[in-house]
Amino acid sequence: MKVSCSSCHKTYALPEERLPHGKVVSFPCPACTAKIVIDLRPKADEGDSGDRLVFKPLSETSESELTSDDIKNRIIKRVNDLPPMPKVLLKARKVLSDPNSSFKDIAKIIESDQAIAAKILKVANSAYYGLSGMVSSIHQASVVLGYKTLEQVITMVSSTSLLGKQLKGYGLNAGELWKHSLATAMASRMIAQKRAPSLENDAFSVGLIHDAGKLALDPHILKQRAELDAFLRDQSPSFLLAERHILGFDHTDIAHDLCKKWKLPENQAEAMRYHHHPEASDNNQLAYIVHLANHIAAQAGFGGGPGFQELQLSPDCMATLRLKAEDTDEIAAQVSASVNELTASLMG
Repeated sequence: MKVSCSSCHKTYALPEERLPHGKVVSFPCPACTAKIVIDLRPKADEGDSGDRLVFKPLSETSESELTSDDIKNRIIKRVNDLPPMPKVLLKARKVLSDPNSSFKDIAKIIESDQAIAAKILKVANSAYYGLSGMVSSIHQASVVLGYKTLEQVITMVSSTSLLGKQLKGYGLNAGELWKHSLATAMASRMIAQKRAPSLENDAFSVGLIHDAGKLALDPHILKQRAELDAFLRDQSPSFLLAERHILGFDHTDIAHDLCKKWKLPENQAEAMRYHHHPEASDNNQLAYIVHLANHIAAQAGFGGGPGFQELQLSPDCMATLRLKAEDTDEIAAQVSASVNELTASLMG
């Protein structure tokens, strides 16, 4: 049987006896790598007496015809539609991790992006850092804040465009995901300060982008809201389970793949993958920290959206992190008092 790729029009001869008739299969075109789907299901409504071969690229194929792996690959390829992590963030982290770098070096990197530099000055002068009106230059901000805090500020500022959007599929208004992400980042940092100081900056970074998978999934969730709502109503109130039911994977799987695309460390990628189920993370302490911080963010009034409030805290989380309920109450109070103030500086 001869078939042609509708992207590059390359023709291939396929042995019909090896094709799984009655099913939909897909593979990349050997010539142009476009995703091609072969639909071998009967087309009785078209008057065919037998199977009909349909050969088309992934971009022309509906998601109902694809496997979960095909859908995931499609989503990851479309991640380019999201705002990228600014280059200044990646460069700044590299300079900040160099023990031989100077405040002048980091100032030069930040000042190469005037939009980010302006926001950093605005945040540095906010009441949250107690420096109102005292910081007039990036070099001064670097000296006054110190490397560790400066990295966190750069990460916050760099993420505002990525996380500030409305997510209609998840029922989140513009700014709600940002507040949840910032609350989780702040709680993650506070937990790390108490139990794993060396992970403080990693905890803050992962806490801030732990739900980045929702950004990539939102258009697909929105398309299938009717089926998803039926699942939430009839089978489970958990949005996480609904994602898996609808797509075959959830936003944590996509977050892990995004980490790979953004070239983040494996420890951070694993923490994002297991931030709802840290017990499955092979004792990744960062996963436990972000998991607990995610719950504290909701406790502080900044939840991750409808259907995520019902998710339970991992039974061994508190014991693993050696924390008590009064510790989380204290962190939640601090987070609640700080998020709106920082958001006003960053999103204004």
